Amino acid sequence: MRDPVIKWRTYFSSYYLWAATKFTKVSGEIEDSLVGKSSFNVEHRAYVTAAILCAVAFLEAAINEVFQDAFDEHTSYVASLGSETRALMKDYWEITEEYKKSTINILGKYQLALSLARVAKFAEGKYPYQEVLLLVKLRNELVHYKPKSLGGDSIHSLQKNLQGKFSENRLMAGSGNPFFPDKCLGTGCAQWALDSSRNFADEFFKRIGIKPHYQNMKM
Repeated sequence: MRDPVIKWRTYFSSYYLWAATKFTKVSGEIEDSLVGKSSFNVEHRAYVTAAILCAVAFLEAAINEVFQDAFDEHTSYVASLGSETRALMKDYWEITEEYKKSTINILGKYQLALSLARVAKFAEGKYPYQEVLLLVKLRNELVHYKPKSLGGDSIHSLQKNLQGKFSENRLMAGSGNPFFPDKCLGTGCAQWALDSSRNFADEFFKRIGIKPHYQNMKM
């Protein structure tokens, strides 16, 4: 007689969101302790960067979990979507993910899921879509980073859209350093990334009528 097999399904969106929350908190503690004492701290930079990366990883994991559960017919999570919507999601996932024929970006998956569920998509020119679109661009800039000489009239392409959205890195207050990366990558930016990703995901799941796993985790 064979021993019983126990299977466990893991949802990483919760872990990424928890991590982004933790990294943001720690970066703030570092800023509090070093304001007026240091113009740069590598540990602080690492936590802020990690918060941004995890905020976007959370977004991608959260939507992938919906499609994968629909594909696997794991209905304990997505049953409220209805059989027709789940079938459409399964068909899409089979074409794009299982056979690697084509893919769409993170936000495109969210918009497609809303369409398949026959509920209103996000207005792409408005909040919260615009915020997470900018967040993904920032994440991409960090992941695919290439050094640039910035200063004076030479500014980073993201500065126009990011500057003013959050408080600047307090460790760089009064310095002549360019906005990106030094004044941009502070706790204010990490908190903006965390809030933007969470608000967007919360609104998405509200629209499709699913209580996501990450909302059950104490942050």
